[in-house]
Amino acid sequence: MFKLKLDRVLFEKRMNANQLSELTGIRYPTILDMVKNKSKAWSPDNLDKVYKALELTSVADLIEYVDEEATEV
Repeated sequence: MFKLKLDRVLFEKRMNANQLSELTGIRYPTILDMVKNKSKAWSPDNLDKVYKALELTSVADLIEYVDEEATEV
């Protein structure tokens, strides 16, 4: 399953969800869902805004793949 690493990125950049919401124009509840990985789908437009606002250099900085079957015991 693909997951956002937004919580880690925000921590590294010393930002919070509210600040990212203001920078991107994305609603705060939407950002919060993205940070907590509760979003069922990510808008490409929102991902683009987040990517640019955080000045990321690779999609891998924002998205990771987690094999949930391998973590189940």
